[in-house]
Amino acid sequence: MTEYKLDEYEQGILESVENGEWHSTGDLQQRTLELQSYIKQEKKKAVSIRLPENDLYELKRKSLENGVPYQNIIQMLVHQYTINKIHLDV
Repeated sequence: MTEYKLDEYEQGILESVENGEWHSTGDLQQRTLELQSYIKQEKKKAVSIRLPENDLYELKRKSLENGVPYQNIIQMLVHQYTINKIHLDV
């Protein structure tokens, strides 16, 4: 097993998860099917991006929580931004 050095914030999250404080909401199976269906319909192009390690850690944690691969979450966020469903606070 790989050991990771966690900062105080990350350690707090880990302890919270291990203490059973995290619970799924909604019908994850149905939502997963909806998202998978959407993703399969799109033609894809590979890109490379650099993300801060903490952001990637949180993204992967949330993806596990929701049962959706983190790459798919990135795809959904980019798509929602491009169709003006989400906006940046600049």
